[in-house]
Amino acid sequence: FFHYKLNLAYHDAKYADLYEETLYNALLGSVDLPAKNFTYTNPLVGGRRGPWHPCPCCVGNIPRTLLMIPTWTYVKGPKEIYTNLFIGGSTLVEKVAGTDVEMVQRTNYPADGAVSITVNPKESRRFTVYVRVPDRKTSALYSATPEVSGLLSFAVNGRPEKPRIEKGYAAVTRRWRAGDRIDLVLPMDPQRVVSAEPRVAANRGLVALRRGPLIYSVERADQADLSRALGTAPLRAEWRPDFLGGVTTLAGEWADGAPLLAIPYYARLNRSGQVAAPVAEPAVNYAPGATNAVSSPVPAAPAPPPAPARSTGPESSVWLKAQP
Repeated sequence: FFHYKLNLAYHDAKYADLYEETLYNALLGSVDLPAKNFTYTNPLVGGRRGPWHPCPCCVGNIPRTLLMIPTWTYVKGPKEIYTNLFIGGSTLVEKVAGTDVEMVQRTNYPADGAVSITVNPKESRRFTVYVRVPDRKTSALYSATPEVSGLLSFAVNGRPEKPRIEKGYAAVTRRWRAGDRIDLVLPMDPQRVVSAEPRVAANRGLVALRRGPLIYSVERADQADLSRALGTAPLRAEWRPDFLGGVTTLAGEWADGAPLLAIPYYARLNRSGQVAAPVAEPAVNYAPGATNAVSSPVPAAPAPPPAPARSTGPESSVWLKAQP
């Protein structure tokens, strides 16, 4: 919410870069895939989701945030439309240069980087469409290789163009007519992320993986030992529609040559034995002095069946050991 307000005030794409990263990782990662268990925190190593806790404010904040996505996808000015998120669907943006404009996106992002945006003004008008060019370097505390930025291609009505870039946006100013289309392809190379600040001891000698806006995690459900160092073999992205509800995995190698599989961080901790036991709330006096003010304890949900015996250590980890 804070970065949306900053983007609205300054029309700088860096704020949308940050709220996109938060949406795909912290927000989606806070709930499990069936949306029955959640966590208030999002640790990068270990962690558990549970069905309840005594202060469930994030349960309401998740749908509240999801309802804002159409607003956050397009931000408007008097004669401008800013495209901030790449999500398939149709949105009506009202009163741009004196007309309403339907914006239609077709994309499988972040599974791939191809995005098609059709601009449908009710009446032909001259205005500017700004399209965010994601900058994956959202913090000076981290560096990533290879660097991924810019556009692989950009075209208007099928004709390649080299748009001007303003505050992280590709800008196209023209007289728009219904059916005009912008097609772009964003680079989606897998990246290795390391801490650029040696004083952060917890990240020293460690490396994380990302692709597009997605941070990745390795799990012991796929490889028994997460304490090994990451190898230098290239990382390969693979779309797997039948795995964890449909995810793009990253495949590589550990330093010892064993195969490595990484999954999006939001999809972590969704397999056997990875849900925390329910917690009952104590009695709380919500209205001191009122009759029957003390509520009865909230009954605990049935405990899940015992998890199978597993070796010690975290089930899931974003940070991996880097080779010396």
